[in-house]
Amino acid sequence: MNKMVINHLDKLFVTNDAATIVNELEVQRPAAKILVMAGKAQQEEIGDGANLTISFAGELLQSAEELSRTGLHPSEIISGYTKSINKVPQCNANGMEWKDHSQPFWIY
Repeated sequence: MNKMVINHLDKLFVTNDAATIVNELEVQRPAAKILVMAGKAQQEEIGDGANLTISFAGELLQSAEELSRTGLHPSEIISGYTKSINKVPQCNANGMEWKDHSQPFWIY
């Protein structure tokens, strides 16, 4: 789906490329800067998938915020995410997949 973007120079352009949109953003917040950097890195390394990368990273940050509100320390959240990353190759090799996508991912 095409989007109309007006950049900081008031230049109007139409694009459906998430990497192009991200390049035109002026972000101030550290978490948002991380998302922008992730999208740019994905685009530079692979050439595609910036939208998925940004969306997935945003969901991870949102989930981390929710976990933090429940009282988990940031180091515990990071540890859990690290364990999850290390499980991915094993899950893919076993052909595992999630069936109930209505629950937050940390329930599994």
